[in-house]
Amino acid sequence: MCDQEFLLTTATGSADLHKLVVKELDEQLQASYVERCGQARFFFRCSCDPQCFKSLCAPEKVYVVVFRMSTNTLSLESDGFAAETQLANLIASHDGWPSALSAWQTFVCNIDGDGKKPRRFRVTGKRAGQSTSQLSSNGISEAVGEAMMDKHGWVVDLHSFEVDVIVHFNDDMLVVMLPVLERASMLHSTFECPGLEQSVAWAMAKSAEVKPGEVVLDPMCGSGIILLEAAQSWREACYLGFDVDASQLERSATNMRLLSHSIRAKISLAQADVTRIPLPSQSVDAVICDLPFGKQWGSEEENELLYPLAVSEFARVLRPESGRVVLLTNQSNSERLVQALQAQKGMWEVTCRRRLTLGNMEAVMFLARLSGDEAKVAQIPRESMRLPWEDSRGRAKWQSLRAMVRLPMQPVFCGRKVDRKT
Repeated sequence: MCDQEFLLTTATGSADLHKLVVKELDEQLQASYVERCGQARFFFRCSCDPQCFKSLCAPEKVYVVVFRMSTNTLSLESDGFAAETQLANLIASHDGWPSALSAWQTFVCNIDGDGKKPRRFRVTGKRAGQSTSQLSSNGISEAVGEAMMDKHGWVVDLHSFEVDVIVHFNDDMLVVMLPVLERASMLHSTFECPGLEQSVAWAMAKSAEVKPGEVVLDPMCGSGIILLEAAQSWREACYLGFDVDASQLERSATNMRLLSHSIRAKISLAQADVTRIPLPSQSVDAVICDLPFGKQWGSEEENELLYPLAVSEFARVLRPESGRVVLLTNQSNSERLVQALQAQKGMWEVTCRRRLTLGNMEAVMFLARLSGDEAKVAQIPRESMRLPWEDSRGRAKWQSLRAMVRLPMQPVFCGRKVDRKT
């Protein structure tokens, strides 16, 4: 067991997520030192117990820190090439390598047979700021690669490397680190093609109460954020995404590539119109949909016709015994959605209307279930600031709750998580 410095990164988020980081480091790792750096980085010291690390919910990635130092303690040459060589020699000869490599081996020693020290490596340099402007990211990568070969006898291999030496250098700090753990379901904490805010998409999926084996539909999936957030957290369901716009489906497919193979396998995409969903009647358990507000897509006048047709299709494809919807619209369309639900007499029971802010716009999330009382007109509850599962902290807790239901982290080796299929 060793007392080693690590760095973990999180998705940028709420104070509640940061509290979860500190709590996990204290209770699960018994960290002797924790330092928050910026919005999403935490340096800490603790012993190396991979099983305890894997049970952490908050981090996206964990690195072993070889060393770090304040930029203002360095005096580099003004010439870029000379400064890169000087920096590379400092990095390659630093006395933090034996401890860092020992920790690295603890996490990956069972992956490559005999657990030997790494021999094939690459260097990923990233430079930012004004005080280091004579250097370049590529120059740092090349210089450190040469210095490591000379000092340690390793071989640079950009494609079949065992370890990625990460060098971050900016106006504040030089950090040299080795990746050891990464969140299993995603390659990145954010999607390439933006769409609905991820925490809102996750909250919609949670409100649908998705159960194993169920079929979940987003009939206007756009860039697919709702489906991809849902599939990462409720992994035993089947997810279907439709959109009438082929370019939107391409965005969804691009985002899907950031998920692990096993999560992608749960999601199917196809081109279809929300008013003519190509599914049999009573074949879906839940519909989760960010309806068009008439701002970026369509118009409020078009929604007068679209909303009733869409709601009617939702009722058709949903199973009577389990069918429910989670629908999002903005405040100015809220009454249109109310009217669409009430127009289908006896079909819907609205259980919640939750107000929330999206950017500069007021929005409303509707939760509703199919009703078996054909003589009953849907009663619409008053707008609330809480969903049924929220506590007094409300939206501030969404990101920490989201973090707690994801797949565990996996060791990183050869630049990828060890088992990409899990």
